[in-house]
Amino acid sequence: MPTGHAWQLTEIADSDETMGSPVASTAPTLAFEDDRAAGNASCNQYFGSYELDGSSITFGPLASTEMFCADPGVMEQEAAYLTALQSVDSWAVDDETLTFSSGGTPVLVYAAISQDLARTSWNLIAYNNGTGGFQSTVIDVAVTAAFAEDGTLSGSSGCNNYSASWETDNGSIEISTGVSTMMACADEQVMAQETRYLELLALADTYRVDAGTLEMFDADGMRVLQYLVSAG
Repeated sequence: MPTGHAWQLTEIADSDETMGSPVASTAPTLAFEDDRAAGNASCNQYFGSYELDGSSITFGPLASTEMFCADPGVMEQEAAYLTALQSVDSWAVDDETLTFSSGGTPVLVYAAISQDLARTSWNLIAYNNGTGGFQSTVIDVAVTAAFAEDGTLSGSSGCNNYSASWETDNGSIEISTGVSTMMACADEQVMAQETRYLELLALADTYRVDAGTLEMFDADGMRVLQYLVSAG
């Protein structure tokens, strides 16, 4: 099923139905959340409904953010991608390759994005603040997560360092109650963010790796943590 992975575009049909590669470093992504599809269209984030019936798939109206990207070809690719996505009527998965077709002709081809967290490192960029909002982290305060192959999770929670254990299984994740250093943070906002971050790690129930991002969700499916991959 296409809903079992997050996907990154590898080929897109042009106007004469010839398949070509996306503009370098701007490959669109696609992930499924219940009855909602979402991803990055090249420059902007997009989202909308979809319906799946056997090998048939259709996407409802798609909405997106409205940022402009000046790099050559990016906005044109985004428009072509969203148009192609609205045209698809069938899907096929071969190993870890997803192909969307329109009228029997392939228009979009994706590769599955690895969900393996071992040997990956991330920087937190936003979190659920517990009062109904999803907010960005405090500027210039690093909150990090490094997943070691031996099942150890470690990083900075903003003021202190922490460590815990982690385990994943087919999209689910369990993070043990961690231990951390006990230094007091002079900035109350940083301290509050750190406390909330450690709470949310323990609440994480499922996760998804997208192209360069990691998101964690609680048992109710609410997004609680969002990271960007660490360049280091």
